[in-house]
Amino acid sequence: MNLRELGLSEYEEKAYTTLIKLGKTSASEISRNSQVSYGKIYEVLASLEQKGLIKTIPENTKKFIASDPENLMHLVNKKEEELLEIKNSIRELKQIYSEKEQEPVLVAKGKNNWHKLEKELKASEKYYYSIKYDFSFRPEFVRQTKQLISQKIDYRVIGRFDKETENNIKQWKKIITNIKPIENNGVTMSIIDDEELMIGLIKSNTSMLIKDKSFVQLMKTLFVDYYQKH
Repeated sequence: MNLRELGLSEYEEKAYTTLIKLGKTSASEISRNSQVSYGKIYEVLASLEQKGLIKTIPENTKKFIASDPENLMHLVNKKEEELLEIKNSIRELKQIYSEKEQEPVLVAKGKNNWHKLEKELKASEKYYYSIKYDFSFRPEFVRQTKQLISQKIDYRVIGRFDKETENNIKQWKKIITNIKPIENNGVTMSIIDDEELMIGLIKSNTSMLIKDKSFVQLMKTLFVDYYQKH
């Protein structure tokens, strides 16, 4: 049990648990058994008494006794109230965050940062349009595609058709039958729900995540127009 989670100090926890085990006893005995120095023990016991966790027995030599551990529930309830207040504050902060204008374009260099940007992408709810360069047939890409298809997301793909991509395209066509060709010298793109667009510039090793809706909608229009004509 870690009573420090309820706001007790390390010394208070040691003194209180020792007193529970010993029963009614003196400050010197509590100090000796809890390894709280005698110079600190009275201060610690006074704090525990203020919290309602121990009582003083007025005898010739002052003794102390632990209160019913049920009193710890008061600290638990207080902690729960504090956590609830924190939760409410977090909700308010999230609301403020969602309402403020967010950076519409994020740019990253390098493969690792590309993965970080990719994690920022929203989950698709309506459509997911993709421009591919090498048609990598990696397990995580296959899982994502199958999930989109199972969720009835409008999933369309265009990409580079040549000798280099031929084998991968054959694999992909077992999952997506209607892949369209486009001349592509080094660009990947994901367009999601009129809200987000991610571009990978392969030869520049640069990625961009764009959250400008007007730009995303324009790119969607161009994508759909090309897709329908080919």
